[in-house]
Amino acid sequence: MSVNTNDAERTAQIAARAGRLFEDSAHRLHCRTDRTFAALGIVQWVASVPVAIWISPRSWAGAESSVHVHLWAVLFVGALYVSLPLYLTLTRPGSALTRHAIAIGQMGSAALLIHLTGGRIESHFQIFGALAFLAFYRDWRVLLTATLVISVDHFWRGLWWPQSIFGTATPSGWRWLEHAMWVLLEDAVLILSILHNRRDMRGVAARQAELEVVNES
Repeated sequence: MSVNTNDAERTAQIAARAGRLFEDSAHRLHCRTDRTFAALGIVQWVASVPVAIWISPRSWAGAESSVHVHLWAVLFVGALYVSLPLYLTLTRPGSALTRHAIAIGQMGSAALLIHLTGGRIESHFQIFGALAFLAFYRDWRVLLTATLVISVDHFWRGLWWPQSIFGTATPSGWRWLEHAMWVLLEDAVLILSILHNRRDMRGVAARQAELEVVNES
């Protein structure tokens, strides 16, 4: 009985230690990724300024260049997409709130670029790139937040301001759903990869915990 009790206690000790090691590893990964996205958000914001000045006016008014008031308003909104994730990165690094705020900010920055280019199809690829980068968190819930935000944006703007998102004033009523399906397809691939990576992280944590417990005993 004592042998079985000792084995059970050691198994529980290994499991508890493995859980702590996994959480510590995930937290370090989240903090590191938070900092990366904070820097990326600043770069995206700075890069949107020349787009708004030189590219956006021509996208909206042919060959005539003129900066419209609504473009400056969008630039201020873009600053909000950067400032909140940056603030949370500094004050709450590694938290779930920071990850989801960054996901919202990345989708907002993508929506801003799409608007500034007049709905050019090339600018939509930033959405897929942002989702791939968000997968670095190895948290599938972050991808769902990003997908929900960009899907609502496509639906709303496709309904009330289609030229801003699709580059035409009379798109198909279901075009936003087509874009959402492509996003969901990428999500499926990324989530599968995330689940495999998390399983590997747990395996590494379990092996390290077992070695530590054995060494202590």
